[in-house]
Amino acid sequence: MTKPIQRFKSVIKDRLFYNRFEYAIGFTLDEASCLRDLSHEEIDRTIQRRREWREIALQRWHRAGTILGRQHNILGRRQKEITNETVDNLHAIAEILLTAFVDFKLVVSGNQAHVYTNELVFIDQLDQLPFLTQKYYSQAVVNRPRDTIPLKNPQHQYRSYFKITKLTDNQKTHLTGFLLNQHSIRLSPALDEWLVGPFNRTQDYFFVDHNEKSWLTMLGLVRPGLIRKTQQIIQAK
Repeated sequence: MTKPIQRFKSVIKDRLFYNRFEYAIGFTLDEASCLRDLSHEEIDRTIQRRREWREIALQRWHRAGTILGRQHNILGRRQKEITNETVDNLHAIAEILLTAFVDFKLVVSGNQAHVYTNELVFIDQLDQLPFLTQKYYSQAVVNRPRDTIPLKNPQHQYRSYFKITKLTDNQKTHLTGFLLNQHSIRLSPALDEWLVGPFNRTQDYFFVDHNEKSWLTMLGLVRPGLIRKTQQIIQAK
């Protein structure tokens, strides 16, 4: 039975997931990142490496003994045993994904995974696997033109997002001086706080609202290659 659309959480976007998928299922699965290359052989190789590394790490913590004290116990608890059941689960879902006759995209990180697809029946198939936990479902709802961002009371025409970049002290000083002297722009709260803080690495959620695309040329003279994307700001409906 296909999962009802009502169970899916709407994600308001300017495009489908990865430009082509309407639906997604997210779930928790121990050692899910072993599925990154989606190969039975690679699962076994990765599991073997992780077991060996954890055994070495555990031996080191045991040798440290009373030197580490409470910290030793905390570190030891973080190393969860990789059971044969975990390995079997990884191979089971890998076989389903490898033999699927539908278009999909798998994204994994740690013990978390997302599968994006346009086929609800395929999501149903994954949903029935008993070893997947903390499952949730998403549906991309496209409600605006591509590369736009809606605001209730827009004051600028464009929003430009930074790349993750490590700056030198001198580069940050020049960038800070430039941005703080631009009175026609709006800095995101996180960027505003970063300018007066001790860190030199920009984040990809930093943004600047501005009115002219030519403003990006001036920014590029101060620090080239800092912007990763620019979106047009539109009036929210």
